[in-house]
Amino acid sequence: MKYIILFLLPLFIFSNEQKILLTGFTMHEHTNDRFDEKYNAFNYGIGYEYNFFNDYKELYFTSNILIFNDSFENPQVAMGMGHSYRFDTGAVDTSIGLSGFFGIKKIYTDDDLNRDGGHYGFTGGVGPTLNFYYEDFSVNFVYVPGIKYKDWDTTGFLFTYFGYSF
Repeated sequence: MKYIILFLLPLFIFSNEQKILLTGFTMHEHTNDRFDEKYNAFNYGIGYEYNFFNDYKELYFTSNILIFNDSFENPQVAMGMGHSYRFDTGAVDTSIGLSGFFGIKKIYTDDDLNRDGGHYGFTGGVGPTLNFYYEDFSVNFVYVPGIKYKDWDTTGFLFTYFGYSF
């Protein structure tokens, strides 16, 4: 644990853009989950983000940590990292990038009969990002595509969160 803290502490200190995050909503590729219930589309929660943004039209590193209510209405912790490329597009700046995340959430298998089943485990994903910045506010979109391979069967989703720079 001390090595993780020693690794992360300089990132917090030397980042030049920090944000408080409020998680927003998700849109899924399917309307209902494996239990034929509607996904929770409003994923309330909070988070923290730090960026190493220097100038427009340069690749920069970004990372965040979020604690929120997932699409099955269970607590989830996720840490995301990625690279983005920001454009000065007038009043509203835009960035595009690629981000990956890993986290801990309740995971369901085919043996689970309802949302009361499942167990907590590791999860992750990778997807493109699109961000809009207006003064100190930002809106962020991340699309994580679904995967269907052998025993893996995940539903893709678009995740949205909002940020305030301080």
